Amino acid sequence: MPETFHAYHSFGLQQRTAMRFEADVFECEVEGEIPEALRNGAYYRTGGDRLFPTLEDDIILNGDGMFSMFRFEDGHVSYRSRFVRTERMKAELAARRRLYGKYRNRYTDDDSVSNLPQRDNTGNTYAFAHHGELFALREDSRPYRLDPETLDTLDIGDFGALESTALTAHPKIDPETGEWWSYGVFAKGAPTTDASLHVFDRAGRLVREQWFHTPYPGLSHDWGVTRAHIVLPIMPLTADEARLRTGGDYYEYDPDLPSMWGVMPRGGDPARDMRWFPIPGIVMGHVMNAYSEGDKVILDTPCSPGNCFSFFKDKHGRTPTMPETITQITRITFDLSKPDDQAVTLQPVNGALGDMPKIDDRYAMRKYRTGYFALRDFPQMGVGQIDWDTGEVKAHELQGAAAQEPVFVPRTADAAEGDGFVLVAVDRFAEKRMDLLILDGNDVSRPPIATIKLPFAQPMCFHGCWVGA
Repeated sequence: MPETFHAYHSFGLQQRTAMRFEADVFECEVEGEIPEALRNGAYYRTGGDRLFPTLEDDIILNGDGMFSMFRFEDGHVSYRSRFVRTERMKAELAARRRLYGKYRNRYTDDDSVSNLPQRDNTGNTYAFAHHGELFALREDSRPYRLDPETLDTLDIGDFGALESTALTAHPKIDPETGEWWSYGVFAKGAPTTDASLHVFDRAGRLVREQWFHTPYPGLSHDWGVTRAHIVLPIMPLTADEARLRTGGDYYEYDPDLPSMWGVMPRGGDPARDMRWFPIPGIVMGHVMNAYSEGDKVILDTPCSPGNCFSFFKDKHGRTPTMPETITQITRITFDLSKPDDQAVTLQPVNGALGDMPKIDDRYAMRKYRTGYFALRDFPQMGVGQIDWDTGEVKAHELQGAAAQEPVFVPRTADAAEGDGFVLVAVDRFAEKRMDLLILDGNDVSRPPIATIKLPFAQPMCFHGCWVGA
C-alpha cells in the first residue's frame, strides 16, 4: 500500500511539503538587463526535497538532494533542477518505495538497506565548486560529484588517503592559496567526540589531516578560518547512540550545556593546541566570516538565544518557542591574551536579524567590511547588508515573499570589495513561484537590476555558489 506524503518540519517552526519534480526552463523570462559580469556562468544551489513519501514528523535535513542551476549564456538564462542520484535514492527507485527512516538513524530503516554505505549522504546542503569539479556536500558524508552542464550525478568524489567519513558542508576556500579547508565531527561515522581537520590543495589533493576530540558529541555545522587561526564551534545539540537504537532523534538540545568554541593557530595541532571557550546561552549554525588581529580572533555569526534548530526537541521533550529560534548577527571576539573567563565578548548588530550570511569571498579569512544575509525580522523580510565599519544595516525589503541565501559576484576580478552583484532566490508565496533577483552589491536596498522569473515554486535550497564561464 503506498505511503502518504506528510508535511515536514523546517526552520523557524515552519512546515513544508515535498514538491517532487525535476524541471527545465529554456530561456527564462527576464526583466531588466543581465550585468556583464554575469553574462556567462552558472549559479548552482542545492536543498532538501523528497522523492518518496516522508515520515510523520520528518525534518527538512532528511530530504533528498535537489540540485538546481541557473545557466547564464550571453545574457540569456535557463534553469534546470535534478535530484542527486545517490545510492540511497537508487535503492528506493528500484523498490519503488521509501526504504530509509529518520534523519541519520539507520535503526529506523528497512532491513533490505541496513548495511548501505553512505546511508546519510543525500547531497542536500551545499552546491560547491573546486578544482574544476562540482560537488553536492553534506556534513556527515563524502560528497557526490555532478556534471556541471547536465547536473547528472557522477560518483562519490576521490579524496585520496582521507580517513574522515565526514567533510563539512561549509568548506573554506583560501583566496590566496586556493586550498580547500574542511573538517568533520563524528568523523569515524559514529556519534562520538572523534573529529578530523583536513586540507586539500588547489588541485584537490589531500595535504593535511589531523585528528582530535571535541568537548562533547555536539552539532557543528560551520566554522571560521582566518589567516592565522581556526575557530571550531560545537553546539549543545548532542548525538547519542543509545537514543538512536530506541528510534530517537539524532540530535537533542541540552539547554544546560554551553556552546564550546575551539580556537587554535592555523598551523597548529588541534589535539594539542586547541583552546576551548564556553559561551552559554547561544546557538549558531552559520558563519559570515572570521579574521585575526594579533591576539584577537573575530568571528561574525547569526546566533539565537535558544535552539534555532527548532525541529529537534530538548532533553525535556520541549519544542522551542519562536523567540528562542530567532538569529541575530553577532560579532564574537576571542582575545587570546586574556584568561578564559575574560577572553570572550559578544556584540549583536542592531537590526541584523536573519541568517544565511555571505561575503565577497575575495575577502575571506581577513578583515572585511561588507556582509550580506537573508533578513528575517518578521514581518519585514528581504535581503540585508551590513557595513562593519559604520554598523549600518541596509535592507532590500520584500512584500509577501522571503529571500533564500544571497551570493555575491564581483563586477571584475579587481573591483573594490562589494562592488558587484548579489544573486538571491526569492519565494513568492501568493503566486506560488520563485524569482532570482540580481541586486547591486554596493547597496542592496536599490531596486533589482534584473529579475529572472520561474513559473513555479521550488524547494528551499540551503547553499550555493557562482561559477564563471
